[in-house]
Amino acid sequence: MALRSFWVVSLLATAASAQVPMYGQCGGIGFTGATNCASGLVCTSFNAYYSQCLQGTSSTVTTLSTSKAPTPTTTFKTSTTSTATPSSAPIGTKYLITFGDSYSQTGFDINGNKPSASNPIGNPALPGYTAAGGLNWVGMLASQLNTSTLLTYNFAYGGATTDSNLVKPYDPSVKSFVDQVGQFSSSLASHPSYAPWTAANTLVGVWIGVNDVGNSYYLSNVDEVIPSVIAKYFQLLQIIYDAGARNFVLLSVPPIQYTPLMLGQEQSARDLEATVIAKYNQLVVSSLANFTAANTGVTAKIVDTTKPFMTAVENPTAYGSPDATCYNADGKSCLWFNDYHPGYSINKLVAQAVVSAWKGSFF
Repeated sequence: MALRSFWVVSLLATAASAQVPMYGQCGGIGFTGATNCASGLVCTSFNAYYSQCLQGTSSTVTTLSTSKAPTPTTTFKTSTTSTATPSSAPIGTKYLITFGDSYSQTGFDINGNKPSASNPIGNPALPGYTAAGGLNWVGMLASQLNTSTLLTYNFAYGGATTDSNLVKPYDPSVKSFVDQVGQFSSSLASHPSYAPWTAANTLVGVWIGVNDVGNSYYLSNVDEVIPSVIAKYFQLLQIIYDAGARNFVLLSVPPIQYTPLMLGQEQSARDLEATVIAKYNQLVVSSLANFTAANTGVTAKIVDTTKPFMTAVENPTAYGSPDATCYNADGKSCLWFNDYHPGYSINKLVAQAVVSAWKGSFF
């Protein structure tokens, strides 16, 4: 028994003395990993739950913004009628409700542990089950870039399309945006006591379309498919609006033609996909204008994800990657987690773009 105890203590000591690379987590409530940053780096606290190794001197960061030019956003707003709703949540608590695919998933189950101040994404614990090698943009908003408690209900599901009847997912079991909104409708839409969200304290985020485009851009009828997908998208937003949501951030389909997977395809395929992405994103812009005009009290912003993606792709070494095409499951030594999903750095740039769009209100 004494020998085993020594062995366990030795392992813990080794873990504690290991050097954490740039952008690695080095502290926070519940964190049990290494806390010593590599030479030239300082363990910098973002909040009580997350500290990260960065260059520079030690400081406490409460809000962050990218040092690069702000990501372009398109903002739509209509007049607001006051509909204050009593809330039993602690003063200052805000809510983030998200929908999407593997670019956003954390593995949340609405029937499991609910988000709390100590674990803002509920279940599983941070960083969740992501396709980023660690925290993705949703987890970063909830635990790094937040300026107050941000309870996050993330319905995103890997492989999701908007409607499986319009664009088939890779597997029939995948929960589409339609299914995710169905889950929302049977849980949060009633403003339950465990989540007393209001129009004022809640931001709804949607990042969908990667699989709608990726699974259809090569079809002969893609020019009919994509408008149908966007029509369904906004029917689903209407359901969320009717439940009381008024603040929306919609993330555009990123330039997935630059993923390692697509770079292995013919140039003609990449060009075709880029064309369909542009059509999809333009339809989101025009449809959101119509949606906002038809619904009072809406504040909606579109975050163009091309800027954060290309910022990293065009200068990969600045983000710890030897080039723009390598991928690694650690999510940090390359720009890509695998051949189709962005790792830590791109997710952080996306998260910062969302923060820039909503700075002063939700962040």
